[in-house]
Amino acid sequence: MVSQAADSTLAHASQLAVRLGIPAGAEELIGLALTHPSRRHQSGAHEDNERLEFLGDALLGAVVSAALYQADPSASEGDLSERRASIVSRIGLADVAQRMRLDDALLLGEGEAQRGGAQRPAALAAALEAIIGALYLSHGYQEAERFVLTHLAQEIATPRASIGKGIKTMLQEWTQAKNGSLPRYDIIATSGPEHERVYECAVRIDGNEIARGSGPSRRAAEAAAAEAAIDLLGVTNEAVR
Repeated sequence: MVSQAADSTLAHASQLAVRLGIPAGAEELIGLALTHPSRRHQSGAHEDNERLEFLGDALLGAVVSAALYQADPSASEGDLSERRASIVSRIGLADVAQRMRLDDALLLGEGEAQRGGAQRPAALAAALEAIIGALYLSHGYQEAERFVLTHLAQEIATPRASIGKGIKTMLQEWTQAKNGSLPRYDIIATSGPEHERVYECAVRIDGNEIARGSGPSRRAAEAAAAEAAIDLLGVTNEAVR
């Protein structure tokens, strides 16, 4: 039974690898990258994608940082940090993952699947980061870098002015659909020297504080607060379509 499940996961991963142009040899790790913790708990498997996610997160940050640095020589450290934070946010990565149709490829436990887990930004972002980690282990840094630059090219080229817009829009559409209200963002604290200012923002719905976030600008802090609220409230991309 375990062998059949492993064979099924390998076949599933092979199909995804072919579709995404991933070189042969990564199938076993790709299968692990798609395995949500709920699947491991249900099937009794030894591993899920959390360790690969940890590795992929670090690689993603390095690749995106270098790409932004090279693409915009005039950007300040604050601008670069803000853009990177937006690109590697859960909502930003979830959008990329959906474009890659990873929501159709996630391996979830039965209960999580029934609850719409394939549409949860956290699950989608984790799978994408885990795939990056899998590529690094199977084919080295250059292949992981190529994958990131190929699939996140649109996000890396996004103008600074649009940073955070998608995350805040997603929360706004959800709150309007739920009760007709709009989220309110308040900067509640600032810290650090002027050239390294950190803003802390609280997002409120109907007067109730839902979550907080911080960032190197007001816009980045608002986006971080919106992302935290989305995670806390269990908002999915599917829920606001």
